[in-house]
Amino acid sequence: MRNRILPLLFGAFIVTNFVFAQKCATYEGSLEEDMLKYPDFYKSLESKNMELEIQYQKALKDMPQNKSYDGVKIIPVVVHVIYDPDGLQLENISDESIQNAIDILNANINGQAENFLANTPDVFAAVRGDAKIEFRLAKKDPNGNPTNGINRVGSSLADEPEPRNSVKALSYWNSYQYLNIWTVKKFAPQADGNTLLGFAQFPETGSMSTDGVVLISSQMVSGGTLTHEVGHWLGLRHTWGDAVCGDDNVKDTPPAREANFGVDLSDFPYHVGSFGCLADSLNWAGEMFVNYMDYSDDADVTMFTRDQVAIMNETLDGLFNEEDSTSGIGYREYMWSDANIELTGTGDGYATPFCSKEASFVVTPGATSICQGEALIFRGNKQIFGAGNVNSFVWDFGDGNTDNSGSEFLSHTYNTVGSFDVTLTVEYDETTVITSSDPDLLPGGPATYDNMLIDHMVQGTYDELLLMGANNITEISIDSLGLYYDMVDSSYFRGYIQKVIYTATYVNSCTSSFTRSGFVNVNDLASSSAPPNSSYGFETEDDLNDDWVLIESTDIESLWSFNSGNTTAWKWESQVGIDSSASIKVAAEDMIIGVSAEIVSIPYNLSSFTTPAIKFSWAGASVNTFPVNQLAVTYSDDCGESWKALGTIGPVEASNAGLYATNFKPHDSEWESIVMTNPALKSSNIRFKFEYVVNGSANNFYLDNIRVGEQSSLMIEESFTASRLFVFPNPAKNNATVVLDQFSDKQVEVNLINILGAKVSQLFSGLPVNYQEIPVDLRAFDKGIYFVQVISDGDVIVTDKLLIE
Repeated sequence: MRNRILPLLFGAFIVTNFVFAQKCATYEGSLEEDMLKYPDFYKSLESKNMELEIQYQKALKDMPQNKSYDGVKIIPVVVHVIYDPDGLQLENISDESIQNAIDILNANINGQAENFLANTPDVFAAVRGDAKIEFRLAKKDPNGNPTNGINRVGSSLADEPEPRNSVKALSYWNSYQYLNIWTVKKFAPQADGNTLLGFAQFPETGSMSTDGVVLISSQMVSGGTLTHEVGHWLGLRHTWGDAVCGDDNVKDTPPAREANFGVDLSDFPYHVGSFGCLADSLNWAGEMFVNYMDYSDDADVTMFTRDQVAIMNETLDGLFNEEDSTSGIGYREYMWSDANIELTGTGDGYATPFCSKEASFVVTPGATSICQGEALIFRGNKQIFGAGNVNSFVWDFGDGNTDNSGSEFLSHTYNTVGSFDVTLTVEYDETTVITSSDPDLLPGGPATYDNMLIDHMVQGTYDELLLMGANNITEISIDSLGLYYDMVDSSYFRGYIQKVIYTATYVNSCTSSFTRSGFVNVNDLASSSAPPNSSYGFETEDDLNDDWVLIESTDIESLWSFNSGNTTAWKWESQVGIDSSASIKVAAEDMIIGVSAEIVSIPYNLSSFTTPAIKFSWAGASVNTFPVNQLAVTYSDDCGESWKALGTIGPVEASNAGLYATNFKPHDSEWESIVMTNPALKSSNIRFKFEYVVNGSANNFYLDNIRVGEQSSLMIEESFTASRLFVFPNPAKNNATVVLDQFSDKQVEVNLINILGAKVSQLFSGLPVNYQEIPVDLRAFDKGIYFVQVISDGDVIVTDKLLIE
């Protein structure tokens, strides 16, 4: 078996901690540190990671077992631009800037950087690597739809996201098919006061749902930090090994004392001798400050080495067995397979359908329900069409008013009560450039057609360059001072190979129109609706079309997530409800992390009630032992323009039925009810909103039997129609008390059940008194979520949760 260039890269490695001006958060153990800091977030990704692993293994089975590939490996890329929709949006970088960054990355990783010849000492240039990798923006998304490989998401997480990986849940494509790159406005300040520019995930570490590269938008544009982080993504460590006098275990990168800042060619040879490290630890050419895996300025880093490229190839192509001339499957090998290149549309000459850009808009800050005479601020997505390409940008506000000023950011006042459609129509010119090394692969009929000669620099022996057909071959002599580790001969040769790139340019005139139906709701300042104890059991879907309005969450405008193509939303569910007739639910398969599902009521005049209140029933289940989703109940007294908290059903309560491995449908005993009130509800214009907030994976969540009316009436209905079970304190630590109320006519058994549904203790058995208190010693049980079940005649009558701390 061929020796690894970097043995035990992700195994046990002793690292000496030290303080350095950190600009990259990728180092051995960095992911583990973040997981310890934010355990709930990473726990919420477990089920998605399992799904991805299954999909990945299925894809690997379709790959050929014997490989004979010796060309350029194409890596499909998607760039998720996370921007602040309420700010200046300087971080919402252009398509042109992103493509330029990809071009710089391709030049750097293949030894063709513009600054290579001017800034690289010859002794280091002698071991320059050429990875033969090409990164290309995807032309097909995970559903096979056309894309430009750039996904823009408006979110407050653009500014200092914590945990840093949380932005990945906003927008994500399968990491075994695409290199996911996320750009943000900035990261939170580091504990040492230094600025974080980016981070990546090493191969074969962490989980698929967080695999990729994250960096601030300014560093994406410059290209250097992107190259550095992609190096990590392909398996490379920092040249100083993240330790004083450390080592990255790559033979042809000289040892380094620590990260280098501000070092350039004028400092060569830099750090010759021991300077505090072992006398024989450093080579006589000094440190390779020009390496992309150091911290030198972008203008001064120029190369990867041959052995660093060998590590990249192991990540992409697997380990080679010299005995039988076979190689294993590289961790990222499926990504550049023929099957995936076709699925992602990244092959030579692939053309996306023309006029594929789509108009879209949002309102700021996000509420689209207002009072009569108030204004909304609209923001369009003019930037995606490119500077100077938009010929017409027209708004239709649905109330008879339009705006053709071309502004993508404007305010409009609604003076008429009603529900209004809003439409944005954009006429634009689209220029599509398609390149290929084979002119026969270009589609016909371009506006212009050209070919370009590119001088590709190559190095090696004189005979090797002759075999390549290189021209302008020059011998490069190296001073003996530069020889290190017998890696470099006293001279080598450099030449150029001419490559022909064929380019077709298409120019089209396009129109895109986007309408949000019923997007704006303008309401009277007061409501005449004052129904006594209004009831909504959702027996028909009409309740969702009339008195309750489905609202698309505007917290995050994400077209993609773990469940591509789905949207977190309330849906009507027949034959499942507290009375077994119907309810509404948020389905597990539709939950997108970071996106909520909302329903909003009609306005009520509750001013005549003594103590107005709202009652509802719910049932939910979890898919793991760390539920994180919750139901927020809010109210508005200003036509839905602002919302105030009324109450919250927390993560544990929202998963009241416990852990379900199958599709959850609640039994009668698994429904819970609650009454919520607030003195501020005594008003002439009150709306209620239920918002199911998705912070992670969960099973189905159901809502039913919403009642609006007098608190005393709702409480009587709630409290005295059935036997009751109470557990207090809850959460509990050492001891708790279970109370059985109005069970005196039943022979019961009270059991403590763990989250897996197993009985761990019997707390009571017999005929209880009318108000029976059962003390429970909890010291023998592990901390976590448990359930107290009351069983009579073999049936579960009622269940309550108990959280042991």
